[in-house]
Amino acid sequence: MPQHVLYDVDAETISFKSLTKTGKYDTGTVTFRAKTGKRIDLNELHESVWATRLSKGTSSGPVSLEVTVAGVIVVGDKETSLRVAAAEPEFVLAQNPETNVKNAFDELKAALARGDKATSVSGRLDGWSGRWPEMLKKLPPQPRRILVTRFEVAKD
Repeated sequence: MPQHVLYDVDAETISFKSLTKTGKYDTGTVTFRAKTGKRIDLNELHESVWATRLSKGTSSGPVSLEVTVAGVIVVGDKETSLRVAAAEPEFVLAQNPETNVKNAFDELKAALARGDKATSVSGRLDGWSGRWPEMLKKLPPQPRRILVTRFEVAKD
């Protein structure tokens, strides 16, 4: 199991908020942030969860993995992507199909068209939901897709 993943997380930011108590599995939200100047490697996170043995004999699983990523947004002919660093794979940005209210992805594209500079994008990572055994059998699809729920723009 990659040990340095734990050291990249700011221990002061880790929290668990219990949402509902059930007879079998409790539901809740785990929140954490990378240390300043560090990043959370999603492949290593996947491997770390797999190493906990959640890959066998459980019917629990994640509802979603929500991320906030800072980088440079590139609007292409067919897709909009987010580049974190030259050596890192980029994220494809997409509409969240579960969004019934405002469409944050369309709002992001409109802001970019106005000349606003987005500094970060938040959303659910596609492929990080379902029961642990099935979800952990293989890495989520590449390139990773962020289903946009919100974004920040630079303030002048």
